[in-house]
Amino acid sequence: MSTLVLSGAVAGVVYGLVACAIVFVYRASRVVNLAQGDLGMVGAFVFFSLTVAGEVPAIAALAVALAVGGLLGWLMNHAVIGPLGERDPGTGLVVTLAVATVLRLAALEVWGGSAYHFPSWLPGWNGLHLGELVVRGAEVLALCVGLTFVVLGTVLYQRSRLGLQLRAVSESRAAAAALGVNVTRVSGHAWTLGGAVSAAAALLIAPLTRFDPHFMFAVMTSALVAALLGGFTSFLVAMSAALLIGVLNSVVGFYFSAAGVNNLILLGFAITVLLVRPPTALRTVT
Repeated sequence: MSTLVLSGAVAGVVYGLVACAIVFVYRASRVVNLAQGDLGMVGAFVFFSLTVAGEVPAIAALAVALAVGGLLGWLMNHAVIGPLGERDPGTGLVVTLAVATVLRLAALEVWGGSAYHFPSWLPGWNGLHLGELVVRGAEVLALCVGLTFVVLGTVLYQRSRLGLQLRAVSESRAAAAALGVNVTRVSGHAWTLGGAVSAAAALLIAPLTRFDPHFMFAVMTSALVAALLGGFTSFLVAMSAALLIGVLNSVVGFYFSAAGVNNLILLGFAITVLLVRPPTALRTVT
């Protein structure tokens, strides 16, 4: 059982990173980005191509992959979301879903639909042995890096000037602009950081799952439900929900082998939230 819980917690941390990226972007621009996972997917495939096919050093390829995720986020904001201006929340959902579809189709065109072997980050290390509990090296790395991102993100949001501006924009874009905050620039920073975080999440989960252009779909589904449980506004609730979802997926998937059980759990979470307290992000303006 402890192994199942740990594996679920590792997945939950990755779900939480993407969920926090979704919340981060929403608080800055009032858009639920359904392409958040696919931004990371493209970054991971760029890393894979550079290191495996291009023989580029891993550190350089990592920097490029994170930059690609951030750049795609920035482009989405400036080329797709920004020109829409003030919009119905449903418009943002449809547009970002379209972008997600385009990114996935492009990945299928470039890399094909076959699964690849994503290299381990720590190939010479077998992980930790804690009694009967074995923690793989990739899992240790995912936990450490994921939690580091959470801490750094919290400090950025709570202590930095950008974080202060983001909090002001999330409360009221008009009031923030009246106080001299460049709302467009702040939104661009949020989309850039969100894309980079999604790329980091994709790189962490890639060695632990089937690596193909669809590999971030399950991550995105869980992250979206976690963000939904947090009302698309609370980082703490989104991360906590993501950890819970990860553990439940792991435990339930082990004891109930029937296909789709995990998806039913996610669907149950989502329907409950939508019935009890639907987030503003999903309400239609009339």
